[in-house]
Amino acid sequence: MVRWIFARRLAGHPVARIARVLNEAGVPCPSASDPGRNPHRPGAGWTLGTVTTILQNPRYTGRQVGTGSAPTKT
Repeated sequence: MVRWIFARRLAGHPVARIARVLNEAGVPCPSASDPGRNPHRPGAGWTLGTVTTILQNPRYTGRQVGTGSAPTKT
């Protein structure tokens, strides 16, 4: 789904359209797919915020730096 979301966005589709298509297709949103990891979210469906968060996630954009540990000095 992440690749599909990025492909649609790169093709110029607005975030709202992406969320709407996912909901209309019955694709479960991340919080519905894995409620144990998302207990603070209702899982009611895809929202603008959900799609935007995925599009900005450093793990997907390739902008993630390091592994969370401090660099070692040489």
